[in-house]
Amino acid sequence: MRHRIPLYINHAPELDRREALEFGLVADGTPPEQWEGVSEEFGYFHLPEDGPIAGFVVKEVADFDPYDPEVSRIWAEPHFDAPVLALSNASAGEIVVATRAQFGAASSFNRLIFDMATASIDEPEMALNYWRNCLEAGDSMAHFALGYTLLEQGHPRDAYRHLRHYVEIASAHPWNWVWYGKAATALGETAEARAAYERALELEAETGDETDAAELLAALDEAAA
Repeated sequence: MRHRIPLYINHAPELDRREALEFGLVADGTPPEQWEGVSEEFGYFHLPEDGPIAGFVVKEVADFDPYDPEVSRIWAEPHFDAPVLALSNASAGEIVVATRAQFGAASSFNRLIFDMATASIDEPEMALNYWRNCLEAGDSMAHFALGYTLLEQGHPRDAYRHLRHYVEIASAHPWNWVWYGKAATALGETAEARAAYERALELEAETGDETDAAELLAALDEAAA
């Protein structure tokens, strides 16, 4: 039997968004060429270098109509497994309908922990615990927040591995590279930090998102002088 990709369901009604991606992947900060839009609300996610479809994202979930002829493709191949929904060999359309039935207006468990973590910004130790819990619940976005929280709390070595991993799975956002560079700087890995800041500047030019990469790069040059 051909292997089907099992999907991790990340349901965030407060964002009016649902992600169904292969475990370990994230949607935010991924290159646009990895996305294949079916409509303005629905897009399939491809693995890099023209790899296979590894899930999908639905925006404006509350108003999304899976039966609209415009998105009829979602009822065809590819098929996935969705263990949390007890579905095997299911189309994206079937998964959308089953997710709506199972979660309704409630968040998936990872999002509940995510929200508790963000609400604990003034209590760093508690936030660290929540971010670890969020990661253990399967939400790979927690790598980023766990990494920068560890770095701010003076644990650069632990922070480094999370932030390095995050730029591997979310390589298209400049802030991801900035925080990776900060961790590398804290460990004395200046060449690695420089490359990270330079990549952040390239992405700034592409995306228009501003970071402090230029200042951090200048600080490296000043320290090396």
